[in-house]
Amino acid sequence: MMTTINFTVDYNDVFGKAVEEAGSYNVKIADSSTAKTTKKGQEMAVLDYEVLDGKYAGAVIRYDNILWNDNTNETLKLSIKRFNTLMRAVKAEDGKQVNSTMETLVKNLVGRTLNITVDWEQSDYNGKWNLSVKTQQPLKEQSEPNGKFRPTSNSGASATKTSSNPFASSESKSESDPFSNSKDINIPDEDLPF
Repeated sequence: MMTTINFTVDYNDVFGKAVEEAGSYNVKIADSSTAKTTKKGQEMAVLDYEVLDGKYAGAVIRYDNILWNDNTNETLKLSIKRFNTLMRAVKAEDGKQVNSTMETLVKNLVGRTLNITVDWEQSDYNGKWNLSVKTQQPLKEQSEPNGKFRPTSNSGASATKTSSNPFASSESKSESDPFSNSKDINIPDEDLPF
């Protein structure tokens, strides 16, 4: 028996979309978010975020690990603060008591909207540069990429796309022209081939 294939081509519904710039993004917590346990036995929410608007709409920012560590009073206070920040960003009811498993908490967060600020961070595991969530806050008017693209070296500095056009204005040419600050080279006449 042959199955009939029936769908509408939609360039916005594809695999491989990626956020290519750091910045501030309006997102929803994606279905792929999950609860995990670390090797040390601590619970953590692993949140994936789907961008809602702008040129990266539909792209996913993955693996925001939010750890619950109740080993000491200090680590417990930090964990509560981390999750309170997330709850405020998704506009959970202030004063509401949360008493659930991490798995249930994550399931209840899926589909909630917020704004996240991300920057490039180099992985200690594989040395690759990935977007890392730095802050979570309520939705903003719109997403705002900041022009900082994935670094291409291990220098640790954020990469920003710049023009290497040799015909660019003199102001930007000095930044991209490696010979712009060169000093005169004096070669004696006897060393010249002509």
